[in-house]
Amino acid sequence: MFRFRFLPAVAVVGILVLVGCAPTPEPSTTPSSEVTQNDTPSSEPTQEPQSFVGNVPADCAAVGTAESRADSVDQLNLQGDGVGFVRPAPEGATLLLGCDWFAGDTSGVLLLISEVDPAAAEAYVATLPDQGYTCVTGDAGNPVCQMVTPNSQYPVDTVETITSREDIWIYSSVTNVDADMLLSDLNLQIWGN
Repeated sequence: MFRFRFLPAVAVVGILVLVGCAPTPEPSTTPSSEVTQNDTPSSEPTQEPQSFVGNVPADCAAVGTAESRADSVDQLNLQGDGVGFVRPAPEGATLLLGCDWFAGDTSGVLLLISEVDPAAAEAYVATLPDQGYTCVTGDAGNPVCQMVTPNSQYPVDTVETITSREDIWIYSSVTNVDADMLLSDLNLQIWGN
């Protein structure tokens, strides 16, 4: 008799666990060692700041659009993932996607997309003019900084561009390639405007 009473209870618990309705554990009665004056219970979950990382392309073949890639990097060779390149970025930046396209001695596009703390990014942008960058306010009210450096051996310039917005930091270095459409499409891809 005991056996039959026990099995239905096990079956009910098993079904609840399988459908994701496991019983809620009782709250702990252990007192907290940390007390704050503003502890107020809330039935609504605390919202974290929205992250835009989900809009970053998953790989280099998905950067921008097919048209803007054909116009800029498709004629180059993808040589690496950008890991190991040391370029201006705020402390704590985490590389999300790196693309290193090159051809010959004078043509290339290096793209590094990182996740950053927005406050750290804002503070770091303020140091870029001292590093030789010219910064302006972009269409979305975010900073866009650029530095042009002539190549010492060939008659081409390298254009470094930094765009910072929310929690994303984009660094690009472009030599002897027109990547304006690619970078514009990448901005639309990540932020939608």
